[in-house]
Amino acid sequence: MGLFDRGSLGYEPEGDYVTRKRVKKVEDILDDNEKVMYLTRGSTVDVEGSGSGESLFGDDRGRKSGSKGFVRAAITDRRIAVKIPQWLGNDERTIPYTNITSVDLDTGLLKKRLTLQTPGSTYHIEVDEPGKSECRDATQFIRDKMSESNQPDVVMEESEPDPTEQLKRLKELHEDGVLTNDEFEKKKQNLLDKI
Repeated sequence: MGLFDRGSLGYEPEGDYVTRKRVKKVEDILDDNEKVMYLTRGSTVDVEGSGSGESLFGDDRGRKSGSKGFVRAAITDRRIAVKIPQWLGNDERTIPYTNITSVDLDTGLLKKRLTLQTPGSTYHIEVDEPGKSECRDATQFIRDKMSESNQPDVVMEESEPDPTEQLKRLKELHEDGVLTNDEFEKKKQNLLDKI
């Protein structure tokens, strides 16, 4: 482990808990070139509003436990991908940053819980590792990604000035003595070539 293990990822992750060995455990649910920035490990994920039926408490809440390993949440540069290893395959959940309306972190004495609210479901991801400080950083990273993904795409078009207007301005500069005859002729020819 250590720096060599982190460096072998080919990029610099945000969280110290992210190592090549740990990323390998979730790489089958990652897209090509997706970068894991933070990673969590726990035992369960509860999904409210999942339509999975009533819980013992009478609410629409389903609990998923990793029956063949730990539940891992990969907080990537693109989304949050949750892998729940089961005996007969994996249960996978994808939570795009554009769908997250709020994120909270509950820290207790032993366990932490990352709660992600979306319009359809609420995900409560139990976190054993990493520690509280890195979980707080991961929570802020998610908030930043939420903010980025909810920003409207503004495309600034760079418009080049009209060549005829530039010619008029060039003539004025020449008449005012700012440009020599040679400078004026060269610049005028460049502008005429654009028309």
